[in-house]
Amino acid sequence: MPELKGTLLMPSIPSAEALSSWLSARIATYVQRKPDEIRADVPLAEYGLDSVYALTLAGDLEDHLGLSLDPTLMWDHPTIAGLTQALLQVLAGA
Repeated sequence: MPELKGTLLMPSIPSAEALSSWLSARIATYVQRKPDEIRADVPLAEYGLDSVYALTLAGDLEDHLGLSLDPTLMWDHPTIAGLTQALLQVLAGA
């Protein structure tokens, strides 16, 4: 079997904490707040995240995670906590 130096056959799955932190930082940027002001249990709409930001977030997540996501994911899981768990399930099945 040939040696595969530096090549991952399957990308690593981020921890829930890392993914949640990334989401908090990204959303904080969109709504011009500090990441520590973004709570995982508050609906994203309460921070002013509208459909345009949701589509942008879906695109950013696709780039960050390297997979295709349904743009309605943010509406089906409207908090960072819910979105994090849904994304981890998608990643585990990828």
